[in-house]
Amino acid sequence: MKKNTILKTLLFPVSITLLVGCTGNPNNSSWRTTELTSSEDGFDEEYYDPEPFNVNPVLISTEAYEEFWNPSSAISFDIKMSSKAAEFIDNYQSSHEDSKYHDYYVPCTFTFTINGRATTYEEVGIRQKGNMSRTHMLIDGAFSLNSLCHYKLSFKETFDDEEYDTISQLQEFKKVWEDDAARKARKKRTLFDMEKIDIKWNRNHDETNSKQGFAYSLFRDAGLLAPHENLARVTLGISGKEDRNITTTYEVLEVIDSVFIKRHFDEARADGDLYKCTWQNAKANFAQDYKVGKEIGIEDNVSGYHPAYDLKTNKKKSNHERLLNLIQVINDKTSSAEAFRIKISNVLDIEGFMLYEAIAFLCGNFDDMRNNANNYYLYFSSGEKSIAYVIPYDFDRCFGAGSQNIKKYFTDFSAESTKMNCQGWWQSNNLYWRTICKSSDSASGHKNVERVEEFRSMYQHHIERLLNEKIVSTNAFKQFVNSYPVDYRGNPDGAGQDNITFDKYLQYKIEAVKKYTSSYDIKV
Repeated sequence: MKKNTILKTLLFPVSITLLVGCTGNPNNSSWRTTELTSSEDGFDEEYYDPEPFNVNPVLISTEAYEEFWNPSSAISFDIKMSSKAAEFIDNYQSSHEDSKYHDYYVPCTFTFTINGRATTYEEVGIRQKGNMSRTHMLIDGAFSLNSLCHYKLSFKETFDDEEYDTISQLQEFKKVWEDDAARKARKKRTLFDMEKIDIKWNRNHDETNSKQGFAYSLFRDAGLLAPHENLARVTLGISGKEDRNITTTYEVLEVIDSVFIKRHFDEARADGDLYKCTWQNAKANFAQDYKVGKEIGIEDNVSGYHPAYDLKTNKKKSNHERLLNLIQVINDKTSSAEAFRIKISNVLDIEGFMLYEAIAFLCGNFDDMRNNANNYYLYFSSGEKSIAYVIPYDFDRCFGAGSQNIKKYFTDFSAESTKMNCQGWWQSNNLYWRTICKSSDSASGHKNVERVEEFRSMYQHHIERLLNEKIVSTNAFKQFVNSYPVDYRGNPDGAGQDNITFDKYLQYKIEAVKKYTSSYDIKV
């Protein structure tokens, strides 16, 4: 490939363009474009320009699915369970330290109402979800607004797996299916083709109710893979104690799973390996010495095994070869910038990654991939030319929302910082030293690593565009917040406990970009 060819396609689109992955608000268009180039452009045959996703996906989203995720839709959930089901969750899923029972569902009755139309599902699986957020949810045997927690809902649960026989605490919820056809139908039951959804309470006391949702919309509208988000009024109750029901606003989140992948990839590329990447027993930082069975594997809560790279698909057939290969390529510290550019472009959607990181930098989430080696998904497409895609996850600590005031809520550092700013350590992920970090001559262990300037320039260009074109702006955020129904929308000018307003956060962020990276052309 000729030098700077990739950069030119982003900065100077001059011919035919292909729209890639418009997965956000249907009224917005993706602004990630890939130019269709001829052989005269001199692309190196070793360089693989990934095919766009969202072209002939396996699963076509229905109008009902789109209505469900439209922020202007009025949505409410009524979740009712037995006292024994609520007590099981409260007793066995509320402790972060004891994960043995975290994966098991108990039944609830789930009624959802969308724009005035109500539907009830019986025996929906419910369990608590999260890591440090787990807590006892019952006070004096009933739900309480002072003790909220996050939940995962599964619409396909049959409650007859082996555990419902062998674990005494679960035997109460065992279901005996007399009709095999009914059981098969239950296994196929979905909510608008979704097998599961997550609902999360406002743990960070964000008065806008919308900072994570706005972040995800930025990723989606930029043409990147990202889950949908919405708000809903949720009522939680226990049968026989209806007078003690509670109602509050919850955030509804699309689950990143095989169904999500099928919405975005065609049949040839939708059967790849999907990993949830978190820092529990090890950082999700692509460390060179990570091994299968230790930092890479399949989570087992019963035994307390929590790998940094937790495989969610192909659990019986994957040998993790693609992840191991990506780790090897990322940790190349000796090759030239040109050689690394070719290698990484063959295994990672690098253009998408640079756009991802530009958005993530402006979001300021201190618990993300760059700053805490945590909270992202990694998908390796199937097929002959497999490539990895990064998917954002758990962005609730962004735009000035969060319980830790780290350097003005993550605004007081450079866009090309060499540190993992959550802890102040040297950046441990070599991918950032090759693409973003402003210097490779340091005591970090990355001395004299050559940075690929084309990639760094893409990143700079995206930050400039996001700010200068007001894609990230106070007005854009206010419009997003006000798109929700008035009954439960947040206050776009709000802050909340340990938070700052979106406007103040953005002022700090823009000041930091101008201060630390003076070469950036920021006009706001």
